Amino acid sequence: MKKLILFIILFILFISFFAFFYQVYVQQRDYFNLKKHDSSKDTEVISKIPEVPSKYISYSLEEYDKAIFEKRILVLFFTSNWCMECNDQDIVNSKVFDSLNKEGVVGLKIHILDSETTTETDALARKFDVVKENTFVVLDKNGAVYSKNVGELKLDVLQLILEKAGDI
Repeated sequence: MKKLILFIILFILFISFFAFFYQVYVQQRDYFNLKKHDSSKDTEVISKIPEVPSKYISYSLEEYDKAIFEKRILVLFFTSNWCMECNDQDIVNSKVFDSLNKEGVVGLKIHILDSETTTETDALARKFDVVKENTFVVLDKNGAVYSKNVGELKLDVLQLILEKAGDI
């Protein structure tokens, strides 16, 4: 009887470990997108990229990579959900992006130093030496830092920075 109970427990543990490792494998495969890659199709995709209107959205790695790949002007706004100045600046940012005449400028709202911070956003802040919320990092079309500003930016100042970043 004891052997049967031990066998059942071991069998259940084996099935649990198998299911766990299979789930990890599936998630990792999906995360790293381990599909076969045909580089000849990349040139077709690049030539067919339509003009994308300007947009201001919350950070995602996919949007960041896409903006860099498509050589877009990229505005990184590092914010915190507890920062009142950041919330006011966020309203200004939305107005600027809604009225922006340039095609393909992407603004990403990135949380740091708050409950929405992830290891990914923290690493991005370290990459650009951002240590304080309410910080702007503007990247030109080549992905190089065009400007870095800490603190509030008025509507007209932010518009001017974005206009000049596109002229490089």
